[in-house]
Amino acid sequence: MLGGSIVQIISNASVVVKSSICLLLVFYLIGLFPSVYSLFSLSPALLLPPNFRIWTLITGLLIEANFINLIIDIPVMVICGMYLEPLWGAMELLKYMAVTGVGTAVLTSFVSLIAYAITQNYTFWFVQFSGLAGVLGGITVAFKQNLPDQKLDLKVKSFRVQELPFLTIMIFIFLSVIRLFQYTQIVMVICGVIVGWIYLRFYQSHGKGVRGDINESFEAATLFPQILRPLVGFISNVLFKTAVKLGLCKYPVRTYDVGGPSSITISLPGSDPADAERRRKKALRALNERLERFVPSPDDADEESWPTIEDELINSNSLNEEAKVERPSLDTDMKIDS
Repeated sequence: MLGGSIVQIISNASVVVKSSICLLLVFYLIGLFPSVYSLFSLSPALLLPPNFRIWTLITGLLIEANFINLIIDIPVMVICGMYLEPLWGAMELLKYMAVTGVGTAVLTSFVSLIAYAITQNYTFWFVQFSGLAGVLGGITVAFKQNLPDQKLDLKVKSFRVQELPFLTIMIFIFLSVIRLFQYTQIVMVICGVIVGWIYLRFYQSHGKGVRGDINESFEAATLFPQILRPLVGFISNVLFKTAVKLGLCKYPVRTYDVGGPSSITISLPGSDPADAERRRKKALRALNERLERFVPSPDDADEESWPTIEDELINSNSLNEEAKVERPSLDTDMKIDS
């Protein structure tokens, strides 16, 4: 029964999702051979000359060493096809997964290099890692951006989607502590969250020259719990100003054309159309939640009812007639007094 429903969901998915799942399955099966896994997996030492295994930046994303990772990857791909692909389109979704995946591989290799430089332990330099953990971290950031107030009702506690990036990191840490995942999975998912947020914050194109998302609800500090946000906000502001000075990014500015004869253009730091659409959906969700909580009792319905449009029209007409009747009496009084 459950297997049939899963197959039906996958069969109804888009071509992008089906192709991604097929690639994951094929690479997992061929990765069961140690020699093949060593050839396709990522290793910081093998990315540099003389080995220069650049292809592992792509193949390393598709090959999973752990069956648990594969079980996580497939539902995530299906969910992306259900929610993100209709919003972004297939090409933008593939581009985002490629950016977060390759960015995670490069950033994780850099972290391994720093660990090797500090400890002089060759294990960090020749470590092998692979999988979609970084892409998964980036996807949680994408869901936070587009569905921030959506609730996730778990048996233990309910969470909002905006808490999903930090919650995912905590889950990966727990699974690594109990030795179900390697420690590299923690680094990868954290790097995926960082790369995904940077891309969505500053570089994702929304058309008409608009890039990124400067909404205050999408600041770096919002990726963390409330208690950590002041510290994270301070650090992120320092890093952002440093990146601007180095020319890595610019202060985001939105341009609005007034459309008058003088062709005045106002440049303001504001929200783009996608941001306005998210705000509208957020307001509608909040209104629907309040209306669902408000369930009047039968007694209240008998005592007080909302006026209809016909009642309002009748009341307005009666007020107008009274005003017409009272106006002559006022004129008459004025003449008598004079």
